[in-house]
Amino acid sequence: METLEEPQADQDGEQQAAATRFEQRLRENQTEQTAQSVLMALRFWQQQGGYLTYGRAAETSCFPNLDAGSALKSRILWPIAIYPVSGTVEAVFQPLKIRAPFDDETQRRELMTRFNAIDGIDLAEAKIDLRPSFPLDVFAEHGEDICSVLEWFVHTVALEAPRRSAEAVAS
Repeated sequence: METLEEPQADQDGEQQAAATRFEQRLRENQTEQTAQSVLMALRFWQQQGGYLTYGRAAETSCFPNLDAGSALKSRILWPIAIYPVSGTVEAVFQPLKIRAPFDDETQRRELMTRFNAIDGIDLAEAKIDLRPSFPLDVFAEHGEDICSVLEWFVHTVALEAPRRSAEAVAS
């Protein structure tokens, strides 16, 4: 049975409790296959160097985060928000709009295209600057496809870091 990695030691007790609540709500409100696939994808995210944060509302949402900053300045990005009770996943184009490399609309469109290539996901082009959603149960049959999109996201952010460093040195 898939479970999430324990929250990092530097996370406070509130986040640890929220991680437990998220998993509990996920298992209570979704099919076993959906819950297992979501947990597998979140574990994959952690293996890619990301970490998870959780909302404080009763829903207890989960945000797969990636810190692409430096030791001096944090730069947090996240591709999706997961809501275990309502059974939705938001593609968070709105906050990505102000975070490189997704401040480039071409990159946001590529992320949308990759999500839309998965059966069961149909994010409207007109919502490229918003937070369109898709059903959480898409994970049940297409968890590996979603992991591929998450992996592309991590690689895209990682490739941006050297470019930003080179621009900083050149200016």
